[in-house]
Amino acid sequence: MSDASYVGLASISSLLGLWIAWWLYRFILLRRLRPNDPPYLPYLLPCLGHTGRFFQDSHQLMARGVKHFNDTREPFSIVILGKTYSVITSPLDATEFYSNTVTLSWDGFLNHTLHAFGVSPERLDVLWAQPTEATTLNPHRKCLIHLTQDLYKQHLLPGPTFSGLIDKYKASLRTLTSWKRITERHHLETSSSSHCFSLYDLCATIMIDATQLSLFDPVLFAIDPTMTDNMRTFTDQLWKLMYESKMLDSKEIKTLREKYTRAFLIYQRLPKEMRKEEAWIVTALIDQYKTLAIHEDDSAAMLVMVYWTGDANAYKLAFWILSYILFDKHLHRALVTETSVAVQDNGEIDMDYLAQSCPLLKSVYSEALRLRKRDLAFRKVESDTHIAGKVLRGGNFALVPVCQLHDDRSVFGSDANRFDPSRFEKNNQLTGCTSFKPYGGGKTYCPGRFFAMQEIFAFVAVMLNRYRVQLDFPVQEFPRPDESSLTLGVSRPLPGQDLRVNLTRPVDWGSEEAGGQ
Repeated sequence: MSDASYVGLASISSLLGLWIAWWLYRFILLRRLRPNDPPYLPYLLPCLGHTGRFFQDSHQLMARGVKHFNDTREPFSIVILGKTYSVITSPLDATEFYSNTVTLSWDGFLNHTLHAFGVSPERLDVLWAQPTEATTLNPHRKCLIHLTQDLYKQHLLPGPTFSGLIDKYKASLRTLTSWKRITERHHLETSSSSHCFSLYDLCATIMIDATQLSLFDPVLFAIDPTMTDNMRTFTDQLWKLMYESKMLDSKEIKTLREKYTRAFLIYQRLPKEMRKEEAWIVTALIDQYKTLAIHEDDSAAMLVMVYWTGDANAYKLAFWILSYILFDKHLHRALVTETSVAVQDNGEIDMDYLAQSCPLLKSVYSEALRLRKRDLAFRKVESDTHIAGKVLRGGNFALVPVCQLHDDRSVFGSDANRFDPSRFEKNNQLTGCTSFKPYGGGKTYCPGRFFAMQEIFAFVAVMLNRYRVQLDFPVQEFPRPDESSLTLGVSRPLPGQDLRVNLTRPVDWGSEEAGGQ
């Protein structure tokens, strides 16, 4: 054997020996030394850990972890980009995860999110600084971050400003769902009474446009007419900013982030007279940014975050709801009957009726949300935290894979992976159970849940009652969700799994003027 071959073999043997020693320490010895730490799901490469599998299909990774530890539902750990994440899959433990605001910090993870949207890390402290003087809007001198959370609750929970937001949305939806606007938006002949559409495109264009008009002044369309068209790409790729790594191609999402930031730099500089149709919360936020002398690059980045939060998920859930309806003729007829009273001939929408008197629609909404809300909830572990007899170490992260809660057969039955439109109608206590967490929980319980529900109810009711919606021929298969890619909310359909629908305007529908041209 030559010297070179001997040296090469010795090097390989040494590396193999080191790897075996590392593996034995990590997965056997460490578990004995620290029996109360969440055990690591085995992986092959130090530092990289489960990164590849996480980015390929995080849901399958979580399911593999649960199965590996014999479905005990005790916390276990994974490694992503060199960082340890403790995975919590038990509904009771998830409740503790959401309620612990002391050692499991949303604030710590929020800093990471703000940076992903473009806020400078060097200026993050300014957003957490307590103002020196109280104001009418901020009498308790809260930092900008906590004040923003309060403003969201004030604006998005039922009350006077919420009613104003709903009125703006109804007016926008009434206009955007007119035949004239739909056909023009999709570059089709308005004179024809029937056209074929991509259902996903139809949901996205109408709902994203409607939400933008509800939150911001129409001048935003003039600043950048492509913002709503780009929202799907921005939403689909945003996770790459959250897990910034050289392993990911994030060029497109960074370009879009810069494009959105430029648009909001211009928007926030406009005088109020040019933004007079924006929602109260947007005016309040921009006023606070200026009062607290927030760097305009950072305030523009936070407005991008506000914009994305409003637009990111409703259109996807509406797509899934309409897909389920179109594949079930009985359900289709039942929902048309249930919601028809709320959609009047003059284009008005009775939102209270939809919210209070349509139990089947509400059940369909909850069931679709259960099956398609598949994201991950994160917290920063600020100090050692005890959950389910395990110690989550300070400095690491904790996460709850919502899919593991929503697929819980002990709660939702042996058919938990199947869509049952009446599941929540038959048992209305399911919406409050510990295994149903589409909007998070605890301090971070999403304040936008009421608006999200009402905007989707209204859109679905209008489409079912204002038009005849049918699946186009030839026979199509039900779309499959894209659960292999990371999502920050509702899953999108797999590329190529869209539905083609035929939309027909009823001859006896009221004038297009009534519906809003």
